Amino acid sequence: MGNEFKLPSEKAVVFWPVGTGDSTTLVLKPKETVMQIDLHHLEKADDPDEPEWPIIDHLVKSLPQQNGKPYLAVFALTHPDKDHIQGFAELLKKVKIGELWHTPKIFRDQADQEALCDDAKAFRKEVHRRRKAIVADPGNFKSGDRLRVIGHDDILKEDDYAGLPDNCKSRPGEKVTMVDGRDLGSDFQAFIHAPFKDDQAK
Repeated sequence: MGNEFKLPSEKAVVFWPVGTGDSTTLVLKPKETVMQIDLHHLEKADDPDEPEWPIIDHLVKSLPQQNGKPYLAVFALTHPDKDHIQGFAELLKKVKIGELWHTPKIFRDQADQEALCDDAKAFRKEVHRRRKAIVADPGNFKSGDRLRVIGHDDILKEDDYAGLPDNCKSRPGEKVTMVDGRDLGSDFQAFIHAPFKDDQAK
């Protein structure tokens, strides 16, 4: 049954069965624009007797194509715990990800940076690559290099992020309608709820 899965042909939300953690796919424009929030791809999902699904396998088969490669418009990471990011390095190899969304706060709250799992480190490395690419040529970055950094001015004005164009930054309380360089305001709005300014750990 899982092998027959296809993304819905209309706007939809897919909550993947992953046990603990989270993996949610938003079909914003069918056969065009798909967003992934977190990822918990499990090796045991390859066992037909297990209830979890191999998410990356299904995404690779059912995502829209762009230049001959599966295309994911946005990957948004809520936090870098292993059950929210597992499989990211594999996804990055197999799929073109137009834009990454994250807040630096999620990594700073990690008490021990060495405790980050390999996929969280791969995500952080890709974020840094994109940030450097954008700062080096802020008027000419394209899909595959895009980044949305979410936070307050105490983060967004730091040296690492000060060079990012304003259209790469979002603050809590704002709405976002841009998805990988396209304005989808008639189909999609994301309200940025956190981190809170008075207590960002919340």
